[in-house]
Amino acid sequence: MRRTVAGLAALLAAAPLLTACSSGGPSAWTPAPGAPADRSATESATPATRPDTEVAIPSLDEAGHATSPYPTSTVTLTAGQRLGVQLVDSMTGWAWNLTATGDGAVVRRGPDVVTDPCPADSIGCSPGIDQTFSALAPGTTTLTWTFVDRGRCSGTSPDPTRGCGRVTKSVQVTVR
Repeated sequence: MRRTVAGLAALLAAAPLLTACSSGGPSAWTPAPGAPADRSATESATPATRPDTEVAIPSLDEAGHATSPYPTSTVTLTAGQRLGVQLVDSMTGWAWNLTATGDGAVVRRGPDVVTDPCPADSIGCSPGIDQTFSALAPGTTTLTWTFVDRGRCSGTSPDPTRGCGRVTKSVQVTVR
């Protein structure tokens, strides 16, 4: 009986946290530099809102086992086209953070586009998104994401001696 009461007490204590997670309450989400300040700027994907070109970032599980940077991807766009970088809006301890936003005269960060939404009744789901960038003017620039294990790495300049900040993925964008 004592274990049942203790278990029930623990469940009741956790209920507000579970409600916050499933009702759009506080989460680990923070906007990337140059991104909209809140999630209300995130769009749902429709054929009209999907970017012209998309590049996938490695999965969180794959990146968690990587030990060095991934090869740079290259993309060529014309002014006015949009690039989508596919990743997840992670609700876990692992995340890809945009750490180099490139030349703002060449590309500009736009709203995230949800490509794989979570079911309404899910808890802790990480939706698939495209981080979007609009091609503005001719030039070449590089966007870089850094994989972060929030359990081991913290702050804006992770300690590489602990394995933090070594795994990156860059996309070189040329606008013609």
